[in-house]
Amino acid sequence: MQNEENVNMLEEKNGSKDERRASNISDSSESAYSSNGIAANLPNHHERKVSVRSYRLRRKIRKRKQMQRLVGKDGVCNVEHTHVKNLGIRLMSDMFTTLVDLRWRYNLTVFTLAYVLSWFLFSVLWILIAVTHGDLYYQTTNMTDPDREPCVENVATFTGAFLFSLETQTTIGYGGRSVTEACPHAIMVVVIQSVISCLIDAVMIGCIFAKIARPKKRAATLKFSRNAVIAQRDGQLCFMFRVGDIRNSHLFEAHLRTYLIRPRVTAEGEIIPLHSFNMDLDYDTGEDRIFLVWPIIVTHKIDENSPLYEYNARQLENADFEIVVILEGIVEQTGLTTQARTSYSPSEIMWGYRFSSSVVVLHSENDKQYDIDYSKFDQIYQVPDTPRFSPKELDLLDRKAAAAAAPSEPLENLRDFILKVMRESKIEELEKEQQDLDSRNRLYNRRVEALNSRDKTRYKSRSSEHLSVNRYVGKNTFPLVTTKSESMDRMLHVDDEDNHSRRSAGRNCSDGNVSPVSRESHV
Repeated sequence: MQNEENVNMLEEKNGSKDERRASNISDSSESAYSSNGIAANLPNHHERKVSVRSYRLRRKIRKRKQMQRLVGKDGVCNVEHTHVKNLGIRLMSDMFTTLVDLRWRYNLTVFTLAYVLSWFLFSVLWILIAVTHGDLYYQTTNMTDPDREPCVENVATFTGAFLFSLETQTTIGYGGRSVTEACPHAIMVVVIQSVISCLIDAVMIGCIFAKIARPKKRAATLKFSRNAVIAQRDGQLCFMFRVGDIRNSHLFEAHLRTYLIRPRVTAEGEIIPLHSFNMDLDYDTGEDRIFLVWPIIVTHKIDENSPLYEYNARQLENADFEIVVILEGIVEQTGLTTQARTSYSPSEIMWGYRFSSSVVVLHSENDKQYDIDYSKFDQIYQVPDTPRFSPKELDLLDRKAAAAAAPSEPLENLRDFILKVMRESKIEELEKEQQDLDSRNRLYNRRVEALNSRDKTRYKSRSSEHLSVNRYVGKNTFPLVTTKSESMDRMLHVDDEDNHSRRSAGRNCSDGNVSPVSRESHV
């Protein structure tokens, strides 16, 4: 007893410290907001204490292994809404949904009371009509007036009025009671009661049918494994659980969602009692959509984006979270969407185990169908070589091993960088040389074109001189020469006659030598 008192005293002291720390954080945050000039609606000190106390209580319950589930194994959410203003008015504004959500015993009670009360109210109305018309016990008091006609035949007591109301609303019509023409207002009451009876039938029968056809009970045939496991699959730690459907009719568009729910304290000191972290089931690749004909093992890869990334086997035992699994699909018979839920606490997650694969059985080659053995649906077996480290620790170890196995990696990177720079410099040099060569070729081509143009001009000028010489000579000796070849022959003929001494000295045309005039003309 003394030890328990000491423990309680320590917890109270720690709680007071936590409260003081939380109050300091709240005060500092309020002062920060006020210094910035932002008038935000921050929680007061009392609400802050309640939040801190709730957070501390949750941690204490977790330490005692008595933590309350948010979602039960049967899918029921353990949440109760309290201190809601005008709750009854809000619920009655959506009366149909409220009636459908009621339990069967309350729903049947409302169903019965709706009819009985309507019969009773209209029976009171009928007895009032009889009293105002003087029809009560008219058979005994008005025997002398045989022409008197009551509003309703055989309604002289409250019992008779109740029976007439019942017969009118349910259209039984035994034939003993009926409305006469003596009271037009009684006929109007019959019309009103008939219309109200139709409305009551529509609402109440619709509620019963909607409650029967609800796909909520379809979730009772969707089965989740009792435990979840963490083991390696394809070299990576994975969170796994099994789901199956025990009906032969299947769900359309069945898909899964998984959330990890735990308390969270932000960097500013804000306490979020229930924060949900999404656990990816390979939504991008479509693996969250399942074909639920046989039991399937659903896998969540624990990577750096997973909320389980920092948990190892030892930390998992003392963790404070809950994993909620939601399965949704369309019921084949009704086309309505159903939802099945379950949850896994840290004590229900087995580290280093796998599910048994002997659920789907084919006994022989002659079997025309597979057998699903649900007695082994929750069966798991241990995997001894599963690492006890967290995925984060395993990634760090892999990086260190890779760095130790490749110590020269920085030098190789430096060498690759130097080679790359050298290749780029060589490419630049080649490009410059190519540009210089192109410029030289262009300059050479320009010079050749200039020389060709100059030679053409010189040829034109000299050919014009030859033509003038031919005209002069032709006036004296030869006729006018118009072509280049004829002028050249005439000039050679003149040279042969005038320069016989030169030709005799060895300047013969057969030796390949020509006169200066002919040489210039050839050029």
